[in-house]
Parts: sequence; structure tokens; C-alpha cells
Amino acid sequence: MDNSAVLREWFQRVDSNSTGNITAPQLKSAFAVGNLEFPLSIVQQMIRMYDFDRNGTMNFEEFVALNKFLLKVQNAFSSLDRRGLGFLTPDDVYEALVKLGFSLDSPAFYTLCEQSFQFF
Repeated sequence: MDNSAVLREWFQRVDSNSTGNITAPQLKSAFAVGNLEFPLSIVQQMIRMYDFDRNGTMNFEEFVALNKFLLKVQNAFSSLDRRGLGFLTPDDVYEALVKLGFSLDSPAFYTLCEQSFQFF
């Protein structure tokens, strides 16, 4: 079964009332089955980002676009998490941003990380 067929099957299972659209709570529950625990507010934001027809739900095409984005994020994370820790350190993020061409003030970056996240 190709990836499109797998995604279609998955989408149809999540769309339990067969409307052709899934809601944020349905998507959140589906993520949870795959051990991906996102707050509902994050799932709602994902839907807003990919709700191209602006109906407040996600159709199959929008779901495919979200899936592509999540796979890119997962692949990027995996390439940055070279030590296999399951999280990124500020050094990992700093290195990635510099490789992407961002010119960062190192002390300011680490100060921001310290103030914004509980890394240290």
C-alpha cells in the first residue's frame, strides 16, 4: 500500500462520522493513538495553518499537507538530535540556525534560551 493509500485509510478512520473533514478533537485523539500528545490548542493551531478553505476543520488534502509538514519537522529534528537524546539542546539549535545562515549573537541567544526555556 502506498503512502497516499495509508494516509487515506488513516484519515477515514479518524473521520468517524464520514463528513470528509476532521475536527481538532478528532485529530488530537488520533495523534494520541500514535503516542503524540499535543495540547488541543496546538492541534487547533495546526488546523488553522492548513485549513486552506477556512471552514475550521481539515479535509483530506489539508491533512496531507499537514502530514508533509510534520514529516519535515520530524526529519529535521532527527538530523539535529545526533546524540539521540530525544530533545534538542541550545547548542543544537544554535548550530542549526548558524548553518541556515542566521547571524546570531551567541551571548544574546543563550540568554534568550535561559529566559524562555528551562534548559539550564
